[in-house]
Amino acid sequence: MIMKRFRLLIAVALSVLFVCCGNTTKEGKSENGQPSSGESKAMADTPTDVKCLGLAGKVKEVSVTVTDLSSETQESWEDSTQYMRFDEQGRVLKDRYDNLYKYDDKGEFVYGLSEKSKMKRDEKGRIVYYENRMDEEDDMGFDIKFEYDGADRMTKSVMVGWESTVEDTFTYTEDHIYPDRQNMESEDEGDHFSTVVTYTYKKFDDNGNWTEREVKSVSKHTIDGEDQGTEEYTQNEKRKILYY
Repeated sequence: MIMKRFRLLIAVALSVLFVCCGNTTKEGKSENGQPSSGESKAMADTPTDVKCLGLAGKVKEVSVTVTDLSSETQESWEDSTQYMRFDEQGRVLKDRYDNLYKYDDKGEFVYGLSEKSKMKRDEKGRIVYYENRMDEEDDMGFDIKFEYDGADRMTKSVMVGWESTVEDTFTYTEDHIYPDRQNMESEDEGDHFSTVVTYTYKKFDDNGNWTEREVKSVSKHTIDGEDQGTEEYTQNEKRKILYY
């Protein structure tokens, strides 16, 4: 089950790796794919976990609806694995990698996907490591390491499981909190994808969080070193963000 789950996480990474009043969304006015002027104001009050996951403001929950523009039917689906959740203190409860986080009354991490899960933060309070094991002898679990830049934007994540690895790097334009490009290298028992993902942002809300973007992906596929050709897709993603 853990191996199947890890492979699901690889599929999630291939499909989408990136995503203050009441429980409502606020659709900001934007032109030419530029966020509203509320982004810098929202960032000033943004908790660390929210910021590190590429969001601004006091976010409660994020969900994504994906439309496949590459197919003739342009099928749409709600991608539940893309949900992110945060508590009122801004601590992450579920991240975009589908990891879970549980805290005690003092705010200390106690467990995640299992009671053996581990999580580490750096001196700035940023999550730099997450590990999931069912027990101490479990070789079929996985761990993820995260890296950030000086603005607390995630620049790299490396997920390692049984004979499987997914390494993502993210690049940003100017001081934007959302990436314009993602490079991914994934390996699963000799099945390798080298993927470049580019993002075109269309709509933002009043906090500067994107609510719609187009995703273009080009993957070079090899199996045991043998060329399997190039795979391409284009998707449209619409994101609903709830705030505290």
